[in-house]
Amino acid sequence: MFVLEVLAKIIFLGSLTGMLVIFFRKAPLLASLPKTTPVFEKREGAWLFLFRKLKEKLKDLPFLKDFSPEMFLQRILSRIRIFTLKLESKTGQWLEALRKRSQKNKVQEKTGDQYWESLEKKDKNTPA
Repeated sequence: MFVLEVLAKIIFLGSLTGMLVIFFRKAPLLASLPKTTPVFEKREGAWLFLFRKLKEKLKDLPFLKDFSPEMFLQRILSRIRIFTLKLESKTGQWLEALRKRSQKNKVQEKTGDQYWESLEKKDKNTPA
């Protein structure tokens, strides 16, 4: 085991030394490159160009002049909020109805289970 550990450390240090040599040899070359190259320039694609043109044309329409995305979003969120409040109210009503029905069933079970009492009364009333 000891030999394997020493061998692994030697390989690690050799690899690290090689990477550092390559880095320090290439660092001046990388520093001398221009900051912006055509590869990194922002290009406007055809779809983006068409999208911007379409957006401008839509803004020129008379019924969309006063359109505000923020107001549109606010209206949608308000409607979603109203819907969730209505849904919450409805589920509350359902839960209340279920609880009442359950309570009613429990009361009926207690009062409806008089079978044995009625048999005892019959036995007492009938002569043996």
